[in-house]
Amino acid sequence: MSDALDQAFGELRAQLGRTDRLTPTHADPFFYLVHDPAATVELHRRLPRWRAALEQDGWQVHVESLAKMMWSVVDRAGHWDEWIEIEAARGSISERNTAACDSMRDVLSDEQERPRSWDGLARAVGHIVADKTPRRLVLLTDAVALHPWFRVRTIEGFVHDRVFSPTVLFYPGTRHGQFGLRFLGLHADDGNYRSTIVGGL
Repeated sequence: MSDALDQAFGELRAQLGRTDRLTPTHADPFFYLVHDPAATVELHRRLPRWRAALEQDGWQVHVESLAKMMWSVVDRAGHWDEWIEIEAARGSISERNTAACDSMRDVLSDEQERPRSWDGLARAVGHIVADKTPRRLVLLTDAVALHPWFRVRTIEGFVHDRVFSPTVLFYPGTRHGQFGLRFLGLHADDGNYRSTIVGGL
C-alpha cells in the first residue's frame, strides 16, 4: 500500500515538474492522485513529508480540506433548525435519509439558478484554484466526506478553464483505463474525467 502511495506521489512530482503543463495553452493544471480508499489514513500520515518535498521543489503549498469546505457551505446556508424539524416529522429511516441527502445536495450545488452571491462547494473550490500567485500549489484532501451528497467530477467541470494554481485532488477510489475513475470503488465507472490522473494502477 505504502509503495503504491509513494509511486503515485513520485509520478505527481514528475508531472508538476513539467512546466509546459502549466502554460495557458495546455489543459488545466488539475490532477487526481488516485489511491486505495483503505490507504486514506496512511496518505494523511505521509502528507507532511510530501508537502515538505513539494516545498523543496519550489512550490508554495496550500492544503485545503474538502470536508471543511463542505461543512462551511452547509453551515452558511442556515437550514439546520429547519432540517431537524423535517427529519423529526419523517416516518421511516429511509425517508429521513432521502430527505437529508436531497437537502445536502441542494445546498452544495452551484446550479445556474443560484444567485451569483451563492457559493456552493464547486464555486468555493473555484475561488481557491483561481489564485494567480506564482508557484502556488493547492492540495485538496478529504474527498471521501463528499459521499453521498456531491459528485467529485462536478468540481472539475465547474473550474474548467479557471485553474491558475496547479491543483491536486486526492481521490479515494480506483482507476479504469486512461480517463476512468470509480469513486470509493462504489460508484459506476466514469470515463469522462479530463484532468491528469496519476496513481491507481
